[in-house]
Order: sequence, then structure tokens, then C-alpha cells
Amino acid sequence: MIRRATAQDVPTLANLYARFYAEDAIDVSVDRIRKNLGAMVLDERAAIWVVEHDGNIVGFSSASLTLGIEFGWASEIEDLYVLPEHRGKGLAKRLFQTAIDWSETCGASEILLVVTPEAESDQGLIAFYEKLGFSRSDRIVMYKSGNQ
Repeated sequence: MIRRATAQDVPTLANLYARFYAEDAIDVSVDRIRKNLGAMVLDERAAIWVVEHDGNIVGFSSASLTLGIEFGWASEIEDLYVLPEHRGKGLAKRLFQTAIDWSETCGASEILLVVTPEAESDQGLIAFYEKLGFSRSDRIVMYKSGNQ
């Protein structure tokens, strides 16, 4: 069953996010994960969905909206993760489609995502996303860390 995450899910999600980030070699503290999850589940411009098996959360997806001049409303599907022992059952595809449906319902004219080099080399995610209608961009993602 896929459902929208709530504040009560934050402790469990924080642990799953920590595993997810460790797999993709992303360094984020569990405290920061908890703080941002708590804010995200309450913000109408963002959404996190969970998939459960036998009453336990075994995966999640998330997306957030941004408003800009070029695209108007755009959505970034930020995270998609299913525990390794639950992969290969179509759960990631269902979670991903839920994020796409939400993005479109919210009026997003563009849906973006970022694939880390680690995720591509370990899981071949570019091919997965291409099968779902996404294509590579020639844009280069750059970032600067702001106030923590």
C-alpha cells in the first residue's frame, strides 16, 4: 500500500533515508534528515510517500515544487528508495508514478530528477528513468552549501 507520509512516520523514515544516502555516498546527518523530514511532511509544496509491507515501511519517494520564470511550476522528484530485500517487485515504479501524478496534479509543467554517479554505477538508474519517459539534459547541476 502506498500512502502519503505523516509526522508519525518521521523516525522510521529517518532511518530509511540514512540507509538510502549511505548507498548513494551522500553525507547527511540523521539529525538533519529528521529536521528536514519533519518540515517536508507539513509543507504543501512537498510530499513524501511510503510503501508498506506487513505494516512496515519498506520504501519511499518524495517530490517538491518550485516556481520559476522558465517553467512556471516545476517539480523535482528528489528521492526514490526501496529496501534491497523488497526490490524487483515494482514498488519503485509505483512510488515514482505516485510522485509524477502528484507533480502533474499540482500543475508542474516540468518534472526533474538528479541521478548521482554512485546510483548510476550501482543500479543503472538512467535506463530505469528513460523507460519511464525521462531524458537526459545537457544542463549541469551545480550547488553551493548554504547555512546549515
